[in-house]
Amino acid sequence: MIKIAIRDDDCNYFTKVKDLVDLYKPIEYFPISYAVIPTVMDVSTVGNCPDTKGNSIPRYIGDNIELCSYLKKLVKEKKCDILLHGITHQYKYIKDKRYAEMEWRKNDFDLISMISHWKNNLSKLFDYPISCFVAPSNKITKYGINAVYKNNLNYSGIIPIKFKRDLTLITINNYIKRWNIRLIRKLPYPDILNYKTHKELNACLLQNKDYLIKMFNYCNKINSPMVINVHYWHLRDNPQICKDFFEFIEYAVHNGSKPTILSEILS
Repeated sequence: MIKIAIRDDDCNYFTKVKDLVDLYKPIEYFPISYAVIPTVMDVSTVGNCPDTKGNSIPRYIGDNIELCSYLKKLVKEKKCDILLHGITHQYKYIKDKRYAEMEWRKNDFDLISMISHWKNNLSKLFDYPISCFVAPSNKITKYGINAVYKNNLNYSGIIPIKFKRDLTLITINNYIKRWNIRLIRKLPYPDILNYKTHKELNACLLQNKDYLIKMFNYCNKINSPMVINVHYWHLRDNPQICKDFFEFIEYAVHNGSKPTILSEILS
């Protein structure tokens, strides 16, 4: 029996409780791992959350009382996981090239303290120990990942083709394992990568139902957990994709997977 988790990114000040309730009603039994943006700014560039469009100042999620009350209720009922998803999720253009937050923050000398602040803030806000970090757009520099694990956080993501980790025997071994599976199986490495300083676990993208079934069958074969990366607003705004996704979830549960939360898998 493999563990399976849903990582839902971009929960923020503008997120409506009704959207979350309506969206996940077909699988109310399934706990959701929400990647929460502490102080969201406009992330509405192509392919990103439309709910934040036009917002030019940081909006603290704690000011959305209804949303926070709802998430706290889910936490108490053990139906929810809270992950730290960047700080503002803002994108920046440098010489006409777009950079995700944990890329352009590579020059922020106080990144460690910023992550520490928001880890503690959200832990207190939701009365829940934050133990995992999610980088906006799943992109992070070596400086960024070091700031993450120095705050005793695990990371939901995977080492990219460019070697953005400290050069050690462990990181080299993990890099080889990761790309060996990618080249041979044409799939992202699904299992936990232990770096001793922290753990990393990839969340596969929501491509299509056939891809998810292929990924699930491989995870089942090697007894690996499976994490799926979705966005509530993307599922909400695309009914057919949403339908296919829920059909896959029912397939996975019917075939013996155990619904769980991301933080529990990494613990």
